[in-house]
Amino acid sequence: MLTYDDFMCIFHKLQTIIGLFGNSFLLYLYILKLIINQRITLIDKICINLVFSNILMVIFKGIPWAMQACNQKIFMSDIECKIIIYVQRVSRGISLCTTCLLSVFQAITITSCSPKWAMLKARVLKSIVPACAFIWVLNLLIDLVVPLHVGALRSSNNSQLTRNLGFCSIDIYAMRTLKIVIWKTLYDAVFVGLMSITSGYMVLILYRHHWQVQHIHHPSFNPSASAEIRATKFILCLMIIFVCFYSLSSIFIIVMDNSKDTKQWVVNISAFFSLIHPTISPFVLMSSDSKNASYCNVFKWTKKSYKHSSKNPELICLKL
Repeated sequence: MLTYDDFMCIFHKLQTIIGLFGNSFLLYLYILKLIINQRITLIDKICINLVFSNILMVIFKGIPWAMQACNQKIFMSDIECKIIIYVQRVSRGISLCTTCLLSVFQAITITSCSPKWAMLKARVLKSIVPACAFIWVLNLLIDLVVPLHVGALRSSNNSQLTRNLGFCSIDIYAMRTLKIVIWKTLYDAVFVGLMSITSGYMVLILYRHHWQVQHIHHPSFNPSASAEIRATKFILCLMIIFVCFYSLSSIFIIVMDNSKDTKQWVVNISAFFSLIHPTISPFVLMSSDSKNASYCNVFKWTKKSYKHSSKNPELICLKL
């Protein structure tokens, strides 16, 4: 009969494997688009940014927590602990900012093309790539102080001054006195608030679209808008998943930061909630693009391409 520890070990391993598989496969689909000379859209670039942050999150948080849940002793040096915790924080922040950027982008995309919005939409769309680069720089700098208060586990550590993560320890007193928690809370609240506003706007657009579908002969109804509406629904679903589990994860983090003796089940649930979005989001993004189904059959495409190229070698030069 499986014990609680065995169940948590299997559960964390499955979550890590599914997260790595989903994000790696989605990244593979985007690479495949480039190989077959498909155009990479702006929303694809945002999703690629999100996929990279998800992969970092799953590798640097999912794998250590899975090993910890399986009672595998992890011996890390101070430098290794600093790198792991720093990448965890950075990837979490990048995921937040990128998901917010995805929400804002989709809200702007489905905005009516009136003259007063046209110039603003053009400027925003041109700023997507610089915005993705800025997100990385911002989060790399904003969490730069965190590694200073992270170290390896030592037998002499005072449990009242440090929080044991199982494989590393954090100086709780220093983190509180530097007001990092307050700063990060305000930082997160800005992006979550912006995400909520744009999500509410998209709900309004979807409601308007539903009303137009009921009156399909309405002059302003555009059948080509159905793809954008479909993508909006999936992105809105992604926003809801992120906000819900991000909020739950933040609540458990606050509980752990203010608890002298943190229970193991609280730590496990916190890790579970923090990894839900990186695990589910690639599958939601794959479902939002109907073209992904045609990219999944790579073996058929490769076989067909090979047959044509073998019959006519000049086709290889033409494709290149």
